[in-house]
Amino acid sequence: MSDKSLIKTVIALGYFDSVHKGHQKVIATAKNLAEQKGAKLVVFTFEGNLKAKLGDNCQKVVYTTEERESLYRAIGADEIFFAPTGGGFLNKEKQEFLDYINEIFQIVGYVSGEDYRFGKGGSGSAKDIEKYAKERGQEYISVKLEKDSDEKISTTRVKELLSRGEVDTAKSLMGRAYSVSGLVFADRKVGRTIGFPTVNIKLDGRKHRLKDGVYLGHLILDGKKYSAIVNYGARPTFDLNEKLVEAHIIGFSGDLYGQSLTVYFDKFLRDIFKFANEQQLINQLKKDLEKAGEMNYD
Repeated sequence: MSDKSLIKTVIALGYFDSVHKGHQKVIATAKNLAEQKGAKLVVFTFEGNLKAKLGDNCQKVVYTTEERESLYRAIGADEIFFAPTGGGFLNKEKQEFLDYINEIFQIVGYVSGEDYRFGKGGSGSAKDIEKYAKERGQEYISVKLEKDSDEKISTTRVKELLSRGEVDTAKSLMGRAYSVSGLVFADRKVGRTIGFPTVNIKLDGRKHRLKDGVYLGHLILDGKKYSAIVNYGARPTFDLNEKLVEAHIIGFSGDLYGQSLTVYFDKFLRDIFKFANEQQLINQLKKDLEKAGEMNYD
């Protein structure tokens, strides 16, 4: 018996990829139940790309495993259990699945969305959890779907919005601005020579692609919020085709190389253009800076 099985636990069940408002509602409900029962809250999810493992190789994740862990903890998770997507775990029958997590944790309650599916081929449903919990004297709460404009809030909708660059609408579904995290690396340092120094972050190949473009965004540095102009994609003016995140942090000066940063995307500003020369680029960046000053995108 593991040490974990000796601690009372409420478990929030879901993949929770985009951590949208519906996901947050499930986790918040589980947190409240855990507090009522003097238990810890464990978020149960899967590591890596669950959709790809289930056969849809075109799927990418909104947030990586590392990003999701940070988000779960920020909204109250005491622990995150990342179930494997290999080794036969996905082939467990629904009864096996529930028995398995009960071997690991002393579960006093479960919380999931009303449409939650689990077990081999998604054979298990909320009704199955309810029956299982009742037989064992555990509590189960099924959380109703969260809607926006009478349509279910879903990760699929979030991805569609990101693909179109509609980050402000995606924010309304997620309750926070979409973000990209990574290590700042030293590039050609051209930005500082033209008066617009930038920090550069490589795009994670696991993540769903945001529409290429220039965005208004922000970063949090040492607890202070800084607005930013963010290029997501290639840099055609310099014939650079590698796609990355390049952010000019307004009002900040300093060396951030090697640091892990999170860049938040608030509004789509414009498409990426290939300018004839550096001066045309500088003129456009000045216009972008003016636009950033005019817009309220908190």
